[in-house]
Amino acid sequence: MPVYNWLCGAGHVTEARAARDTELRSCPCGLPAARQSVYAIGVSGFARTPIDQRLVKIGAFQEASAELEYEHSRQTNVDGSERPTPPLWQAAKAEAKRLRKLGVQDSSDVR
Repeated sequence: MPVYNWLCGAGHVTEARAARDTELRSCPCGLPAARQSVYAIGVSGFARTPIDQRLVKIGAFQEASAELEYEHSRQTNVDGSERPTPPLWQAAKAEAKRLRKLGVQDSSDVR
C-alpha cells in the first residue's frame, strides 16, 4: 500500500498508508480527510525547468570554472612549470557567489 497525504476540513495534513482506491478516511481530529494528489503539474515528461526557475544557476558555476581554468593554464605556461590543478569547483562556487552579489547575470555584464 502506498503512503498518501490526507487533508481534512480543518486544514490538518496527515500521512498514512491506504489502498489505491481509498478516497476518504477519518482525520485524527475526527473530520473526514480527502486524499491529496501525488502528482504535481509539470513534473512528468522531459521538459526542462526554465532557467529563471532553477534552484542552482549552473551556468554561473560553469563560467567561473572556465575562467579559473584559463587563468591556471596561463600561469603554467608563463612560469614554465607544472602546477597542480586547484579545486576548481570550490573556487568557481565562491566566484559565482561574488558575481551574483554584484548583480552579474552573464559574461556580457562584466566589463
